[in-house]
Amino acid sequence: MKAKFLTRFNALMGLILALFGFGCASCVKYGAPPLVKYGSPYSTLEATGKVTDEDAKPIENIRVRIKTKSGAELQEIYTDADGEYATGTLGGSPYLDSIYIVASDTADIYAPDSVRVKLTYDKSGVDKDDSWNQGAASIYQDFQLKKK
Repeated sequence: MKAKFLTRFNALMGLILALFGFGCASCVKYGAPPLVKYGSPYSTLEATGKVTDEDAKPIENIRVRIKTKSGAELQEIYTDADGEYATGTLGGSPYLDSIYIVASDTADIYAPDSVRVKLTYDKSGVDKDDSWNQGAASIYQDFQLKKK
C-alpha cells in the first residue's frame, strides 16, 4: 500500500515539475523575468606557436602543455618537424582569465620553459542571447629553448 502510494505520488510530482518547467520556459517570451541558468560560463580557446633552439632552428617532438592557473591540464601536444604546435579549437573550455603554456623536451636535451598568458576574448561571433558564452581566445606563443 505504501509503495503504491509513493509510486503514484512520484509520478504526480514529476508531472507537476515538468509542467512548471514548461510554463516558466514560455514566460520569457511574454516579458516575464528570464530563467535562472545553471552551469558555468564557457569559451573556446586556440593556442599555436613555434619552438626553436638557441640558433633559431625548429625543434621536433617538444611537449607543449596548456594548463590552468590551478595546474589542471587542458591539453598536451607535440611540435612537428617545423617546431610548430597547434591545439586546435578547445570548445567548451571553462572561462579562464589566463593559462600557462609549458614547453618541455622529453629527450631531456633542452631546459623547459613556460609562460603565463593573459587571455582576451572576442565576443563578436557570440549570439547576444547566449550569456554563458564568453567568446573565443586565440594565442600565438613562441618558445626558444636552451640546451641544458
